[in-house]
Amino acid sequence: MKFIANLMDPGVDPASWAADREAEGWDVLAASDHYFLPIGDRARWFPHVWVTVSQMAAATSRVQLTSTFVNNLLRSPVEFVQASWSMQRVSGGRWQAGLGAGWNRAELEAVGLELPSPRQRADRYAEAVRVVRALFDDGRCAFAGEHYSVDVPAMDGFADVERPALVGSVGGPRTIARVAPLLDRVELKASSAATRGGRTDHAAFAAIPRRHLVELVDRVRRVNEGAELTFYARCGTTHDPLARHLADLVDDEDALYHGLFGEPEAVADRLREFAEYGFSHVDVSPTSAEAFAHLAPHLFGRPAEQVERRAVQQQKG
Repeated sequence: MKFIANLMDPGVDPASWAADREAEGWDVLAASDHYFLPIGDRARWFPHVWVTVSQMAAATSRVQLTSTFVNNLLRSPVEFVQASWSMQRVSGGRWQAGLGAGWNRAELEAVGLELPSPRQRADRYAEAVRVVRALFDDGRCAFAGEHYSVDVPAMDGFADVERPALVGSVGGPRTIARVAPLLDRVELKASSAATRGGRTDHAAFAAIPRRHLVELVDRVRRVNEGAELTFYARCGTTHDPLARHLADLVDDEDALYHGLFGEPEAVADRLREFAEYGFSHVDVSPTSAEAFAHLAPHLFGRPAEQVERRAVQQQKG
């Protein structure tokens, strides 16, 4: 199983963060795509997704890189393909192209955009993935749908670059049926019901049962038997107040996220359990940036002092 370190904190330097995670042993590094996210009565800027992953690529040599996920409500699918080809070249073939449907209502409305209905958002996402799949596979795309009208001719410029894997996030029956068949790797966001209204509902998150994930895996396997699977693991370690709050909420052993908030060793053990569901990757998305360093020794078996020494050497080099 491979573990993805998902940069959730915009207050850190992406290059230094990436070098530290590579030294710790993480397999894949990821960045999210937001203008900003509200925090109480304020908000915090996010670093631009393409700038961030470029910084990560320049600061590392081994790890794979991805986006979790480029926001389809903010970006054109054609731009996504152009940027993905460029990232594949910049990273030396380490890029995995992650495209998601978008979800945060407050962010969209603050910049004059609307959050579509769940059906419209899923349909728009499905059309965008069709455009991307065609451009990746055929180098051209002529498509007319409800949300996109695209007529891109055969293009030159990236013939020497290997096509990146196409990764997407699905959680409901509509996106599983229409998006999952087109993906190389499918991320299952079992918590999608907790963000359906455009914000995170912690009570709904805590109530998601383990059987829901089994059902999602089965649905994806019916439409795309060969795709790799990723589990989106919202998690946290006990030093963080939000993680302690979520640990108190997710106290039912039958809850899907039970055990993902607590002491680092216990959380690491719980993360490994998702291999039993057939997942090849786990997207580790913690409540605080410090959790990566806390989890790494338990996931990868590297002493903390060795990790720190390698990180310093890498930054100097």
